[in-house]
Amino acid sequence: MVQETYTLTEAAEVLRCDEQTLRRAIKAGTLKAARIGRNYVIGRPDLAAFYASKGGGQLFDPDAQG
Repeated sequence: MVQETYTLTEAAEVLRCDEQTLRRAIKAGTLKAARIGRNYVIGRPDLAAFYASKGGGQLFDPDAQG
């Protein structure tokens, strides 16, 4: 089963960056995220698009799309 959404902490682990980096990107509008209560939820396609926009290439294996 493929994970479809990521918390801010999980996304930071996947990208190997600080959560604050992702918070700034969300605030700047370069990373799409939904705010649920006090937490952010980031969709898999949005995380992959953000990574690619920063020059990171392909984040997830296309064969593992579910």
